[in-house]
Amino acid sequence: MTLISIYIPTRNRLPLLLRAVASCLSQTFTDFELIIVDDASTPEIQQQISLLSKLDGRIRIILQPTQQGASAARNAAIMQARGEFITGLDDDDEFTPERLETFLSAWRSEPDHAFLCTASCLLLSGSKRVTAFMGRKVIRLADLLSANVAGNQVFTRTEYLRAVGGFDVEQTSCQDYDTWVRLVERFGSALRLAAVTQIVHQEHAAGRISASPKRLAGYRRFLHKHQHLMTPTQRRSQLFLQQLYDENVSVWRLLWRAPLAMYPIALKVCLLRWLGYSL
Repeated sequence: MTLISIYIPTRNRLPLLLRAVASCLSQTFTDFELIIVDDASTPEIQQQISLLSKLDGRIRIILQPTQQGASAARNAAIMQARGEFITGLDDDDEFTPERLETFLSAWRSEPDHAFLCTASCLLLSGSKRVTAFMGRKVIRLADLLSANVAGNQVFTRTEYLRAVGGFDVEQTSCQDYDTWVRLVERFGSALRLAAVTQIVHQEHAAGRISASPKRLAGYRRFLHKHQHLMTPTQRRSQLFLQQLYDENVSVWRLLWRAPLAMYPIALKVCLLRWLGYSL
């Protein structure tokens, strides 16, 4: 039987974490381990998180004594993972019940990819729902060097994530994006499936792990790190993305200055921002 590892980094957000854990325990594919890495929550919350291992034998707990950040928490899980395959989940999001089964079935059918990903359902304020990353797509390095077309979670071989060194703890944001680029650079193209298998919550008041206030610095570091792989057009796209995720830039200025290839992304981001999505 194939074992899949799931990692969840968390810090002081127990109610959200419990929802994420419940979505993992509801999977139709049951041969998995769930590694929860607590990044130095309060002693009271760490005590409660420790009790989760008694809820289900597939749950493993790692308690970080000092705060190291989400990337370090993910890396701790990656190093201890026992599964042949691995995927992640932010503590404020959910898997749909068939997510693991969908990934494993697709990998067995088409195994020669760096990773698999799927579309996501974004839950926004006011009960609005938007589907992100729609449609099946083979994702090549050139695609990723222009924009993150994979989303914030992927499914891959555990050995692949270890081979690229896991997540870069020096990235203030774009940690996922940076990792996907390194996976595709090392192991070839990825595949995005058309299925919607993840629910990304934006309606709650708690800050998102993937929406750091330092995201602009993260995009700048991402460009500096990978620009040697980029064409002039891809570098222009990355410079535009830095403007795109600056909340102080007006919508009209973004649309006016958007490169032609990035116009669909600019329109989508402007629409999501108008709907209440925190980018």
